Formats: sequence, C-alpha cells, structure tokens
Amino acid sequence: MTTQRWTVGRCTITSILEEQIEHIPPEMFFPDTTAADVARHAWLVPDFADGEGRIALRVQALVIEIGGRTVLSDPCVGNGKRLAVAFWNEREWPFLERFADAGLAPDRIDTVVHTHLHADHVGWDTHLADGRWVPTFTRARHLYTARELAWCEAGGNPGVDHVHEQSIAPILAAGLADVVAEDADLGGGLRLEPTPGHTPGHVSLWIESDGETALVSGDFLHHPVQCAEPAWHEAGDEDRELARTTRRTMLGRAAASCALFIGTHFPSRPAGRIVADGAAWRFVPER
Repeated sequence: MTTQRWTVGRCTITSILEEQIEHIPPEMFFPDTTAADVARHAWLVPDFADGEGRIALRVQALVIEIGGRTVLSDPCVGNGKRLAVAFWNEREWPFLERFADAGLAPDRIDTVVHTHLHADHVGWDTHLADGRWVPTFTRARHLYTARELAWCEAGGNPGVDHVHEQSIAPILAAGLADVVAEDADLGGGLRLEPTPGHTPGHVSLWIESDGETALVSGDFLHHPVQCAEPAWHEAGDEDRELARTTRRTMLGRAAASCALFIGTHFPSRPAGRIVADGAAWRFVPER
C-alpha cells in the first residue's frame, strides 16, 4: 500500500510511501544481530519479517491534518539527491504523484517537522529546478532543533554526503526555517519530545485530539523487533547507550498512554499499539 490513513480524534494522519524493501539481512541495520535472532519472535511474520528472520523497512512521510493545519513529518529521501548511500543515490520515486493521489498538494503544507536530519528525513524539502535545489513546500515553516541543525552543519551524517547542501541550505536561504526547542509545544495538539541517541537533537512528535493520542517515533526505534529487543542498537545510532535508554523510556511511555504508535520506518502496517510483554514490549499493528 502506497498510502495509508488513520484517525486520532479529529486528526487525520496519512502515510505517503517512498519505498519499502523486503528480505533485508538484519545485520545490515542491527550489527550484533542475526536472522536467527529475529526469527525467534514469530509475531513479526508476515508484516515485519519473513519466516527466515529477514526484515522489511520502509521510508515514508506522514501528513497530519489537525485543526485546519496540514503538517508534514520527515519528508523522505527525495529524487536526484547525490548521496553516498547507494540505494538512495540519484533515485527517482513517484512520491509527489502519490502525494497527489492522496488528495494532497505541496502548497497545502504549512509546517514541516523533522525528527532529525538524516538524509532520509529531509529529502523532499527540496527538488531540482533549472539545476538548483529549491524548496518544495513553499508555504511551509520548516522546523529544526538547534542541536540537530548544528550537528548537520558541522558534518554529521557520517558516510552520507551533501545533505545540508542539497536539502537544508536552500530552506535556510529562502527564509523558511524556524529553530524550535526540543520540547516545543507546536500548538493545536502537536508537541515535540526530546528523544536523543540516534542523533544529538532527535525529537519525536506527540499528537493529541479529542482525548486520543498518537506518537510519531522518528528513529529512536527503527523496526518492531526492537520492541522485544530494546538493547539492539541500529547502525546509525550516534550514542548507543543513550539511544537504548531513550528507547526503553519511550516504549514504556507509549504503552502506558495507549497511544497510536507510528513507526517512521515500520513496514506494511506502521501504526499500532505498544503493549508490555514480560520484561520488554510487543508491537500490535492496527488491522
């Protein structure tokens, strides 16, 4: 499914898929793990892993329509980006076509939220026009946290080139950027929470409407298997111990709140509930 939609109170959340990859050897993302380790968790099959323990992951953006606002979270990799990661380099995806098919348009977006500034969370902020990178969401304020912006400007994104040049600098030059606190209340039921570890200024997004709650994870959690194995670090975690602490804290909070949990990279059925399961947790997708 290239478009999925959920409701939280009077809020509508729409997932726009850029790409989903199946049958990935888990050690590509979780270096201390094997497919046999994943296969122990049978509840992951078939939505999140295959029977041999190979995982699936997706890159998606979320559009949040709430109180007359249209907010975009984590706009994927983008087309034509020059990136050191081979499977993201100079790709062409029908993302804007899928955006339109979902009844959306770039000029409807009034706010862009970034959980962090890795290449796969900022890409569609810009597109090529006459050989220049220019803003895609020209009516939107693009939100950054100060620590995250400084990290990226200083050459964060190890092994990934040109992210600031292609996807962030044009937004700054156009005067479309706002630097906000890591715990900023964005108004209208939207609130950031600091979730550091994967990157220094990483945040997650809480959504509240009519007594119902949702949580957009960003990358403090990459795959549902980390609910059962919260100690497993992801290859891109800047501070592994801090990421582990954040993961446990947020999984506990998500379970206690009964929030609709939307895993930014979760494949197939990315929205569901976090439930306690012994000393860890399990992800139960919405059906």
